[in-house]
Amino acid sequence: MAPDQFDLLAEDRELLARLGELTEAELSMPDSVAEAAKALHDWAGVDAILAELVDEPVTTRGDGTAFNYVAGHARVRAEIEPSGYRRRRLVISAHASGLGAEHVQTQGGDGTVHDVAPDSFGEHVVDLPSGPVRVIAQFAATRVATPWFTI
Repeated sequence: MAPDQFDLLAEDRELLARLGELTEAELSMPDSVAEAAKALHDWAGVDAILAELVDEPVTTRGDGTAFNYVAGHARVRAEIEPSGYRRRRLVISAHASGLGAEHVQTQGGDGTVHDVAPDSFGEHVVDLPSGPVRVIAQFAATRVATPWFTI
């Protein structure tokens, strides 16, 4: 008997037939399932993709540059000023219904998050490298994340 020929029992043939059915079922995955899986994969890094889209230089505070965002009663303002070579200072004011934000963070295009404590005037000041950024402000009743902008 050649090494590639085997005597199979009836149980072996039955098992192989069942395994063949399972393999065929796996190969016949609906196209819609495959497309949905590919689309979901594309959303895994959506923040980084959005950050790249807005990756363009902006003027500095001396030129009157400020980013304003309003969502319902929440208002976030980020003034941009130079703070060294390829670094920018953000002066962030975040208020909702007359009250300041409980917690403010910045997120860079690489996903790095910085907590920003308020100063004695209630503004949140942070020095960051140039590039895409967004502000995340936590208020008593809501959380607001601004769109990406470049500093």
